[in-house]
Amino acid sequence: MATYAININERTQAGKSLFIYLNSLGVITERLKQPRRAGIDEALDDVRNGRVYHADSVDAMFKQILG
Repeated sequence: MATYAININERTQAGKSLFIYLNSLGVITERLKQPRRAGIDEALDDVRNGRVYHADSVDAMFKQILG
């Protein structure tokens, strides 16, 4: 017997329906949880993808935030 791992987005209607269907067939034997990413991993990912900002002062920072 082969083992497959698939990701189903249960937040969508299609994902919910697919999960209910597969569960009713009895083919789901184990439900894996996604490991939570540590804050430092998310921060490093932000830096790698350029989602960081720089301000010379607090006033400049608030101007960036408030527009």
